[in-house]
Amino acid sequence: KICLGMSAYSSNVKMHGVPPQQATYANYAPSMAQSKAQAAAFVPGNMRIGTPPTPKQQQAPVSKCNDSFFAILFIAHFILIGWLGFSKGIPEIEGTAESTSNADFKAPTETIDVDIPTTALFTCIFLTLAMGAVLGLAYVKLCLTWGENLIHYSTRALIGLYILFGVLFVGYGSTFGGILCFIVAAIIACWYSCVQRLIAFAGANLSVACDGASKFPTLFIVAFAALAMNIVWVVLWGFAMIGVAKPSDVAVVDINGQTYESSLCVDYAKDDSMRDNEYCTNEGGCCDCASNTAPSWSDLSDRDGACINPTMTQITYFGMLISFYWGSSVISNVMHCVTAGAIASWWFKTDVGSTPVFDSFYRAMTTSFGSICLGSLLVAILKAVRQLLREARNNRNAGLFICIIDCCLSCVEWLLTMFNKYAFVYVSIYGYDFKTAGSAVWKLFTEQGFIPIINDDIIDTALSFGCLGSGVITGFVGYAYGAGAGVSDEYKLVMFVIGVVAGFAMSQVTLNVIASAIATVYVCWAENKQALQGTNPAHFNTLNSAWTKRVQEIGV
Repeated sequence: KICLGMSAYSSNVKMHGVPPQQATYANYAPSMAQSKAQAAAFVPGNMRIGTPPTPKQQQAPVSKCNDSFFAILFIAHFILIGWLGFSKGIPEIEGTAESTSNADFKAPTETIDVDIPTTALFTCIFLTLAMGAVLGLAYVKLCLTWGENLIHYSTRALIGLYILFGVLFVGYGSTFGGILCFIVAAIIACWYSCVQRLIAFAGANLSVACDGASKFPTLFIVAFAALAMNIVWVVLWGFAMIGVAKPSDVAVVDINGQTYESSLCVDYAKDDSMRDNEYCTNEGGCCDCASNTAPSWSDLSDRDGACINPTMTQITYFGMLISFYWGSSVISNVMHCVTAGAIASWWFKTDVGSTPVFDSFYRAMTTSFGSICLGSLLVAILKAVRQLLREARNNRNAGLFICIIDCCLSCVEWLLTMFNKYAFVYVSIYGYDFKTAGSAVWKLFTEQGFIPIINDDIIDTALSFGCLGSGVITGFVGYAYGAGAGVSDEYKLVMFVIGVVAGFAMSQVTLNVIASAIATVYVCWAENKQALQGTNPAHFNTLNSAWTKRVQEIGV
């Protein structure tokens, strides 16, 4: 990937019509008057922020909903999932809870006193979530000031960590694990050496993107709201899945020729020591029922397997998988488009107005929503297929073949995700439909090769290290809180894990906004860098000097 990106760099320079040897600052910088005139031409219409830079005179944008069929399809699908969740899933859960809590036929149980510090655990969760969000925002400020240095430090630290792990593996007698860590460290070091000359522009891109995102604090609030919406979607989809998988019309359970009402039956796990009858030895658990006349448990009413097996066809299951991934992807991509629209306003306009984030959100949820749904659906289908393949790996006869197919599809999924990332930027800036945006991305990659992808990879190392660092810090905060609260050592460890997960997740939400801003800055720079000179001359000089330096050092 790196070699392809480096070889494509010559076409990247030719795009500007300047031979590599003559690529100087003057070749890229028009007069300030020209830049301001170009920036002023990028007046947002009802559905787009900028006018695509073409020789033809642009007409006023027409407000319309692009790819509206897929927007309608997604809304209909959302209504269906909501109906399944509330009309099928929740009643099924309530019915199961009622049947298993019926006092007339409970299985004998032993009472175990467990002192769970509930208040301390919930306090730890809220504390570490807040701490993770604060650390994520602090890291944004750090990237703004030390963008290029952070890329260098994080990459070197990653190499050092793999070497350290390799030494530890060898020290504990795992030679294979040590060799594997050393190989990975060598690969990362080789990659780092190859991209040295690209880091200056990547660092400038990171700093400019962080400053642009910092101008709109509302973006981070919307990002956390998107996280909450994703959680709500997962819960709603889970209810729908229960409603589809375990329909409420199953009335009886058959065991050894005897039928029992399903409400009088209960599933229990293998070797459940809480039961007085013979333990279940089936890996999948067992079913036990009580009769209406004698509400007690006995071995005669025992059988292997669940009391009621899910009655879901493979087609239904596949459709539910697509639904799950589609909903999550749409929420994430709406947030990506909101960020891209706000950053593009900052790039092209000196006066972004009073509500640039809301304006961008409005476009993402109206005129661009169909395009977002279409791109997200393509990725969702691939994810669903891969999930089915992973579940089919248990077939020993076809395990290797399935593994190879899954590996190939994972590469396709990665490419499509990267493609969508830039396509949605074009959708947000210019109001393109998904097909037109895809053509624009294809042109971008054709002219610049793998440079945009390498640029993302370089910056992702610094962003990932920020998430990891935030997770470790909040982990120790959780552990310290546990020690101060006087909980046992076991729960101190639990609080450390809670802190790591919460800090990593909250920082990732924050830095995902920066990742979207980075892609937007790159597209805006590739399409019309002069607009930035009229709106933010200091940032233009930062990016332009790094770009020129890269051209001069590579010399191709």
